[in-house]
Amino acid sequence: MSAIEPIIITGRDALEGMLGESGVHVARTNTTDVRQRAPKFFQQLKAGEPNVVVIDSDGVASLDVMSLRWMFPAGVTPLVLVPSNPQECAELAQIAATAARLIPGPVFILLEDPVADAEAIVGDFAEPELALIDPPPLDAAQMDEEEAELQMLSARLATPIRGLKAAALDPCPSELGKPEWLVISFGETSQPAAEAVRLARADGQRVNHLRLRQLWPLPEADILRHLMGIKHVVMAERNLGQYALEIRRIAPEMPVVPAGRATGAVTSAEILRRLQTTPRCC
Repeated sequence: MSAIEPIIITGRDALEGMLGESGVHVARTNTTDVRQRAPKFFQQLKAGEPNVVVIDSDGVASLDVMSLRWMFPAGVTPLVLVPSNPQECAELAQIAATAARLIPGPVFILLEDPVADAEAIVGDFAEPELALIDPPPLDAAQMDEEEAELQMLSARLATPIRGLKAAALDPCPSELGKPEWLVISFGETSQPAAEAVRLARADGQRVNHLRLRQLWPLPEADILRHLMGIKHVVMAERNLGQYALEIRRIAPEMPVVPAGRATGAVTSAEILRRLQTTPRCC
């Protein structure tokens, strides 16, 4: 079990407290500077140096999630975790520290201001047992040494970590019937998404809510599993629908409607409007 007492605490304090106990080196940056510092973090990955990097959203109006995905060269996608509440700040901090040792290399935590500043009761939680799954063997016969190394790093990060809960589902109440809608959110959009889902269910709409805890690599298996039986998806994100495009990429036949804006916070009213205006038939 963790050493956190069940007290009211901010998300930032919960995260910093857990990282302070982890013994892993911690770096702090923001969504602007992380791209400039990416070469150093990539060298740490190549050298096998465990490191947790906290990325503050630093008040940016629109979150460029794709820049985080492509911060490393040659298509190597870093592990980026994103808490949605103070409890997850503590849980994902511990997971990041453990994963950084397993990889070994830098693991990133995207900490958005509303989540960092939120106050909640954060208590003990079960420590997940994480384990690396060996990626498929690499056929490096036709590759030079540098290309083979990049392919190996990419495969290592792309392979899911056993025990890492990449997403959390709030299922539609069974009395409403089989769900047909799915709202996907991450980070600060999760609170307004939860409120929109609550209001939609009160109106009889059959909606599941999937809250992502892992932003990158895209948790394809978790998302596809929760798309089964769903007819429409609303993707709540604080940008111009970049993540919605990723959902469409892995599920091209699924109607995916982005609920967000170019600048500013996403509101529950915007998400609810997307749910209400999504076609209610096949």
